[in-house]
Parts: sequence; structure tokens; C-alpha cells
Amino acid sequence: MCDIMRRLFSIIALSLLFFTVQSQNLSSDSFVSPKPHPRLILQEGDVAALLKAVETSPQMGRLDDYIISQAEQMLEQPVSVYKKQGKRLLSVSRLVLERVLFCSYAYLTTKDVNFAARAEREMVAAAEFENWNPSHFLDVAEMTTALALGYDWLYDLLSEASRQKIESAIVEKGLLGAEKESQMWFYRRANNWNQVCNCGMILGALAISELKPELAKQMVEKSLLSNPIAMATYAPNGVYVEGGGYWSYGTWFEVVMIEALRSALGSSFGIEKADGFLQSADFINFITAPSGGRFNYSDDGSRMRKSQNPLLGWFAAESGDTGVIYDDFRSLESGAIRIEERRMLPIGMFFLSRCDLDNLQPPKSNFYVGKGEQPLFIYRSGWESKEDTYLAAKGGSASLSHAHMDAGSFIYEWGGVRWSIDLGSQNYYSLESKGVDLWNMKEGSQRWDVFRIGSSSHSTLTVDGRNHKVAGRATMVESFDNEAYRGATFDLSQLFDCLSVAMRKITIDNVGKVSVVDSLHTEKPCSVRWTMTTNAQAKVLSKSEILLTQNGKSIVVRAVKSRGVKPFVISNDPPHSYDAPNKDSRRVGFDLSLRKKARFAVELIPLD
Repeated sequence: MCDIMRRLFSIIALSLLFFTVQSQNLSSDSFVSPKPHPRLILQEGDVAALLKAVETSPQMGRLDDYIISQAEQMLEQPVSVYKKQGKRLLSVSRLVLERVLFCSYAYLTTKDVNFAARAEREMVAAAEFENWNPSHFLDVAEMTTALALGYDWLYDLLSEASRQKIESAIVEKGLLGAEKESQMWFYRRANNWNQVCNCGMILGALAISELKPELAKQMVEKSLLSNPIAMATYAPNGVYVEGGGYWSYGTWFEVVMIEALRSALGSSFGIEKADGFLQSADFINFITAPSGGRFNYSDDGSRMRKSQNPLLGWFAAESGDTGVIYDDFRSLESGAIRIEERRMLPIGMFFLSRCDLDNLQPPKSNFYVGKGEQPLFIYRSGWESKEDTYLAAKGGSASLSHAHMDAGSFIYEWGGVRWSIDLGSQNYYSLESKGVDLWNMKEGSQRWDVFRIGSSSHSTLTVDGRNHKVAGRATMVESFDNEAYRGATFDLSQLFDCLSVAMRKITIDNVGKVSVVDSLHTEKPCSVRWTMTTNAQAKVLSKSEILLTQNGKSIVVRAVKSRGVKPFVISNDPPHSYDAPNKDSRRVGFDLSLRKKARFAVELIPLD
């Protein structure tokens, strides 16, 4: 309750602050007679600074070549067409945004008008769609963002007929859609919907503000009052409740909105000063493991290859700390180019060009403790090698946005191998198309029966074969970072009906040995399953040991001084027809019959 109240007071305080600032600085003149185009994100000297960075930085040169080559391919591709997948048009909106941004960037940096003409055709085709699918308003928001940026960046090159079509579409299919009562709920959401939709509405409003000044002013005011609800979720120190993938999605649009406000109105109205927001760059760096894969809790994917996120350039420039882009730039020296939220890369290039790219230093810390509603700790032994050791664990609750029943779970890498894994999210449409009630978050709903979402597939505890309680919350009690070991203790007691006490202490020592100690109390006998999900081959060695082997490396999973435990190795074959396959993965662990209380200790021991 305390966390909820603190968050509520934070939202109220931020909203009042923004209202006060707006009343002083959000003048009607800014909308009746706005700055000339381009007025969104781009400011005088930005293109020249970008071209200089491309010339002097090999990594920037690689990224620039990549964008131009992609834009050249787009010249020959047909324009996007209206085609929904299930209830979403989102993939089309994102494709339009990618093509408009890539081709606009290519024109700005090469002055080849063919790129501008291709972006114009894409925007006109999207403007002529019957609608932008307002029933799923993310689709509208991304499409509005696409047309607003392309219209603004290429304004002087667009034909008058194209301008009118794009202007009309931004107003009729974008801004006015947010004025309908059935769509206004995104203003009240405390997640990525708030950020993405408010960004789209602000960019659309600022792009055409001289045409509809009163509407534009109203849209900006409403979004500025709404946005603190989402920004409060970064408090107190940057953990994004919905996980790394949604951090990238929501935060990208948040930053684009901030930059558009700065460039068009001369002020961001202090949005970026929200508690934890600037620190969230540390969060996303730390949940990216040495292997390149993420600590993929909640609805995050299971991709295990390193990707780069140019959004971090904005945080580096804002804070002056280039450590947040160090890992990305190191991977660009010779690794593959895989861009997170690829459609936003052209904007990211302008952010990166603001950084001191000649003086990149690794992050100063190897240990991170994230607080708030989704508490976690992360340790990595270094920032230079894929074989650095990594341990991350989390608390949290299944009741949070996009959450899984993964409280108490952990990710472990040693010797260049990820031993404890999270299977990641399943494609939403693959479940929705089979009638799964995916978005019902209530206790006992079908969502929790999806194998990858329920507790049984995660590296945590399951009691009496039941899922975690949806409303249960796992808190971090303490964290450790000393010469001998580092880690944290989580209170998992609220997750289980049967257990009165469930305290999980997870630590890692200097040689990479992990210790997971569960202190458990119950008022009646119950069965406890200790699970670790893994891609490794597994073999039971004895009543207390399981051998894991992968990529020529081995570790032993050992139950320490625990009577009556039974080791197991079980498959991850999908239990339902709607579940995705989980190729080359399995669960290992120990079953324990608990009568009253137990100290259940398991060690993960690397073998040289």
C-alpha cells in the first residue's frame, strides 16, 4: 500500500507541476505562429553535426551506411497497404514510420530528392487509408508520428496536394480520434500506451499547429497533464515495470516527445526530471547480459543476440555519461547491426551525434539494484567479454502490466553460457487467434494457464502445483555487495496460499558460484518445487545433484543439506494446443515435502 500511495502522490505532484508550468509558458502564439519547419526534433546545425560524426566515427559510419542501404531498397518497394493482423494494424503503422524516417534521413544527409519523393508517396498512401484502426490506438499513434515527422522534415519538398492530404489525415484520423470518449482511456494508463499515444498526439499537434492552433494547444495540454502517470512508473531509480522490450518502446516515444517539445516550443516542461527516468539508461544496460541476451522478465522476448539501441545516445548526451553507450559501440566495432526499435534509428543518429564519441568509457559499476514495484538486482563481473559472469533476480507481482508469474526467478550466465533462462513471451496473436483470454489479469484466468506466463515454467518456487497468487507481491528485503559475494533477499510470502513465510536469498561469489537459499514456513504440510529452466543438457547424478552441460562447459546444481529432496529433469513440451513450442529447453530442480519449516539451499557450481 505504501508503494501505491507514494506513486499516487508522485503523479499528483507531477501533474500539478506541469499544469503550473504550462499556464506560464504554453502560450497561444506558439501555435498560431509557430517556428518554421522543420520544428520537430531537428534544430539548426543538427544535420551538419551528424555528418561530422558519421565522418569521424567508424561506428556511426556503419550505421549511416546501413540506413542509406535500407532506404535505397525502399525506393523500389511498393507503398504500404491497409492490412490488419487480428485486431491490430500496428505492423503497417510501424512499416510506414520506418520507411518515412529512413527515406527522410537519407534525403537530409544526401540531398537526393528520390528519397524525399519515396517518403512522400508512403505518407500519401497512408493518409488515404480508410482509417488508422482507432480501436487499437497504438496503431493511430505510430501512424500519426510517422506522418507528422515526414511532413515536418520534408515540408518544403512536398507538393501542395500531398501536404493537404497529410494535414487532413493527421487531424481527422489522428488527433480527432483521441477526442472520442472510447479512445481517451490511454490518457489514464500508467504504461507504454500512455507514452506512445501521447507522443503521437503531441507530434501531430505540433506539426500542423498553425492550421488548427486551438486544437493543437488543447492536445498538447492534455498530453502534458496525462504523461506524468506513465513517468511515475520509472520511480524511484529507473526500473521499467513492463521489462526491457517495453522500456525501449515506451521510452523511445517518451524521448521523441520531449525533443519535439523542446524544438517546437522551447521547453520540455520538465518531463525528463521525473524520478528515475534518466537512471533508466543504467537499468537497460544492466538487464543486457554479457551474452547479448536480456534479463527478459515479463512480456519480453527470448532473443539471445546482442542488439544496439541508439536511444541510449540521448541519455548519454543528457547526462554526459558515455558509459551507457559503451557496450553498444563496442558491439558495433565488428558485430552484426541489430537495432532495437529499428524504425527509430534515424532519430537515434541525431542523438548519438551529440555525444563525445572519442572518449567512451565502460560503466563505473558492476552491480545494480532496482527498486519500486518490480525490484531486481543484477551483477556482472565486467563489461568487456561475453564470458563475464552474470546474475540477475527479481521480485514483483503478476498483477503488474504485462507481467508473468516470474517473481523470485533468476538469470545466470557463466563461461559464455546462459544456464538459467526465461522462455520469454509468446506472440500475442498466436494466442488471441486461438481464443485465449490473454488480457484478463484476474485470479484463475486463462492467461495464467499459458505455459510461458504461469509460474511453473520460471526459475522460481511452485507450491502444491499451483500458480502464484496474482495479487501477491514479492519485495526486496535487502541487497549485498561486498568482497565475498553480492546478491539480494526477496520476500515471496504473498505469492503462496500455503506458505506463511517464503524468503529467497540469492547470491554469487567471486568464482561465479550461485547460492539460492529459501527459508520456508507452513502451517500445514505441502509440496514445494524448486525449478530452474535451462537450455543445457541435464543428467541426475544423485539424490542431491544434477549435472548440466552446454557448449563444452558444465555446472552442477546441488541441493545442500536438504533431507528428502527429489531431483527431477522434465521437458518443456507445450501442455496446451495454444502454447508455443519450447525447443531445446527443459526444467531441472528438486521437489520437497514441507511439513513445518525448512531451509532449502541449492548451489550452482561451475566446473573448471
